[in-house]
Amino acid sequence: MFKRITAMTKSAQPLTHDHSHTATTRPRRRPDEIWHCREYWTGDSRDGQYSNGDGYHYFEMRGDGVILKALEYYETEDGEERTTEVPELVGLNWFEFFGFEDDELLENVPEHEFAYVEQLIRKP
Repeated sequence: MFKRITAMTKSAQPLTHDHSHTATTRPRRRPDEIWHCREYWTGDSRDGQYSNGDGYHYFEMRGDGVILKALEYYETEDGEERTTEVPELVGLNWFEFFGFEDDELLENVPEHEFAYVEQLIRKP
């Protein structure tokens, strides 16, 4: 259901991180700290409108890895941006659910980028 390209961006360039932790240790964030990040995905979109495509899963997460908000974002071949919610991930701990010890697959994003993607959600 959730496919990942290990540490690669949409343009297939390696993600760059400025973390001061080892590959087996999570970054030191306060458990209640809120941060925003994204991960690259490939496959079919949740809304069924996009097949064999790619995009990003955006997360608003606590420092301990608990997902507060989860979104799927992609851009159509016509340049239209689409976002859908991923409610089944809300409340899960990203690290425990996906089995990662660190956030290497996650790219930090500024809060305003997350807010922009979130406002693209089309309510029925």
